[in-house]
Amino acid sequence: MIANLLKELPRALGRYVAYQASRVMPGGKKMGDAAAPPRPNHATGEHRTDDGDIGLDPSYERLVAWPTYRRKEPPPEVVSQPLYGIWNKSPGGHKWPHYFAAYEAVFGPNRTKPLRIMEIGVLEGASLRMWKEYFSHPDTVIVGIDIEPNCIRYDAPSKGIRVRIGSQTDGSFLKSVTEEFGPFDLIIDDGSHRSSHIIKSFNHLFADALKDSGIYLVEDLHANYWSGWRDSHKTILDVCKEIVEHMHAHYRRAPAEAFLVADPDQQRFDTLDVPVIATMIEEIRFFDSIIAIQKTRRAYVPHYMLSG
Repeated sequence: MIANLLKELPRALGRYVAYQASRVMPGGKKMGDAAAPPRPNHATGEHRTDDGDIGLDPSYERLVAWPTYRRKEPPPEVVSQPLYGIWNKSPGGHKWPHYFAAYEAVFGPNRTKPLRIMEIGVLEGASLRMWKEYFSHPDTVIVGIDIEPNCIRYDAPSKGIRVRIGSQTDGSFLKSVTEEFGPFDLIIDDGSHRSSHIIKSFNHLFADALKDSGIYLVEDLHANYWSGWRDSHKTILDVCKEIVEHMHAHYRRAPAEAFLVADPDQQRFDTLDVPVIATMIEEIRFFDSIIAIQKTRRAYVPHYMLSG
């Protein structure tokens, strides 16, 4: 009997802690404080089962032998991508083959429009040439930035390719490029791949350098799993997980009944205080080593409607 009580003690203690935590808002605000609408109380045990630690089924995490692709020629599904054909004839490029399908999925609908594109990272200019041919509208401008002074040799105004020299972490430099060429429809981070650099560039560029309908794409995220490039506690993947939470901040700020009303006039609030980025995200797409963030301006808190 004592053994059974000891087994139940941690569970009871957890429920008590969860109950006390549910009574306090983040930052020390109590439930019902007028300074911020209360979060719904999910931690009291109401509508809960005993599966408090439920997560991904372990069967999905079992290790399997994943074969490598041991051929020099790329798979047929890569060769069939239009962008691969362009890239393959441009010397000096380095790409993971599975990127091309992701590029097509994200960029394909816009390739014939007149665009202003910033690419962080020039190297030998292969990507600049590839993007200029892929985005086929004659008025499209591709702007490459790089910290290496020799990259200025790829500046080709007559071809719609511009290059500026500076650091992707320098806010003043990025602002000057935006003032000269922006705002941009697409921003592609293929720069240093250092985790801190990626986050700093995003923080500098997303709000003001990217158009409200623009796409911010970061590639080569695999590097953030390797010590040579992981130079910060958080990576852009961690930041995007935070953004996903912020996308849903309004649901944390008010209870369900405040949204689920038949008549919008019955809503219990006129405004909700949410992180500004909650109003700026249309979608986030995760690919292997690529993140694409679609920007928008959400004018209103999402609301529930009845048909008919």
